[in-house]
Amino acid sequence: MTSIHKQRRERIKQTVCSLNADAFLVSSLVNVRYLCGFTGSNGFLVISKGGDFLITDSRYLEQGSEETNNEIAIFLSSGVRGLTELPVFNQIKTLVIESSNLTYSEFKFIEELVSDRLDLLPKNGLIEKIRAIKNKDEIDNIRRAAALADEALKYAFAVLRPGNTEAEVSWIIEKFLRENGADGLAFDSIVATGANASKPHHRADNTMIQSGDPLVIDMGASLNGYRSDITRTVLVDGQDEQFESIYDTVLEAQMAAIGAIREGISGNELDSIAREVITSHGFGKNFSHGLGHGVGLDVHELPMIVPSSETRIENGMIFTVEPGIYISGWGGVRIEDMILLESDQVSLLTNYPK
Repeated sequence: MTSIHKQRRERIKQTVCSLNADAFLVSSLVNVRYLCGFTGSNGFLVISKGGDFLITDSRYLEQGSEETNNEIAIFLSSGVRGLTELPVFNQIKTLVIESSNLTYSEFKFIEELVSDRLDLLPKNGLIEKIRAIKNKDEIDNIRRAAALADEALKYAFAVLRPGNTEAEVSWIIEKFLRENGADGLAFDSIVATGANASKPHHRADNTMIQSGDPLVIDMGASLNGYRSDITRTVLVDGQDEQFESIYDTVLEAQMAAIGAIREGISGNELDSIAREVITSHGFGKNFSHGLGHGVGLDVHELPMIVPSSETRIENGMIFTVEPGIYISGWGGVRIEDMILLESDQVSLLTNYPK
């Protein structure tokens, strides 16, 4: 049976052929993993008509063979200079590169190395567009990662108390995930209380959680390389009319956007639906980021649900819907869920109560 990784590489070969190129140098480690299973911290994948090759260093010889199921040849070399050691090198006349995933020094090395004998064809997003559509195994992994995130949030909200610091709550979440089957965090957890909650990507610090303050927790689990992402906002031990009004507005915006999801709608259309709700309540200038993003091997990937996105939503896509309102000096509210569109049906993968 042909492995899923080989099927993916064959699809890339078709893309290479359609570009009238001979090979694709994959430099994004996430894309390398997607196409061959290799999870090391140093590696370049070359997909060509004459075969597929993983360039890495001696630390990963055994790991590379195991993770790729010996489907591709492994060449030990110092970075991209290994390109010249491949048996197909002299057959390559046009090489596709992921220019956004190469360092300047790597790009200059390749440019100087090959400028007199082959053409470089910079292309970005080719593999990412394929990754945006998840297969059953990917959906299952993400669903499990989302369930772990739900459980971690449930536990954190059950045990945290006024007097805990943001950093302590962040550790409670990470410890729970690692003790309950996750590979680890999908990203550094955002725990923001009080005025810190006005910063969408606040880094948890020693600020103490106090009664009457808004508390935003944005976190996710990693499982088999796949990520989850969920945000919940609560008011700590109290009542506050301003908080309730803002929270209701954010929730209304989120539900309006989720209700509009269908195959063919664009990312900017979904964003505008939520943004119009928030604007109608007078908080348009306080919604400072896009509505959402795809989630998979990366926690931020295609499709992007932002004002500039013309990407059309397709079956098999998983993405977040996360409107927010942020007021400097007071705090903020964000509500985020992961959405799966499958067989024209919308499913929430994150289900911790709102």
